Amino acid sequence: MLVLVINLGFDSCIATRDTTKINKVEMGMTKSDIQHLLGNPLFKNADETGEQWGYRKVVGEVIDAEEMLFIVTFDNDGNVVAYNTVKEFPPHRH
Repeated sequence: MLVLVINLGFDSCIATRDTTKINKVEMGMTKSDIQHLLGNPLFKNADETGEQWGYRKVVGEVIDAEEMLFIVTFDNDGNVVAYNTVKEFPPHRH
């Protein structure tokens, strides 16, 4: 069973025109480390294998900025096992 939690607050928007925060994400970091570094996630997905946190990522100049997702995957012990950027962005639910 997949659980989806969406937080549409702007505190989850990473100022990724400066990617230094994202570049500091490393394998083995804890959920606490990631939250301290990147803030509250835009959403959390969880299942029996672990959890994913998604952050809004904006790349490019204001006029032609592209919105993406930076996704961090944790194992059941709460440690980072993967992270990547994807172009697909989930629809906003109102």
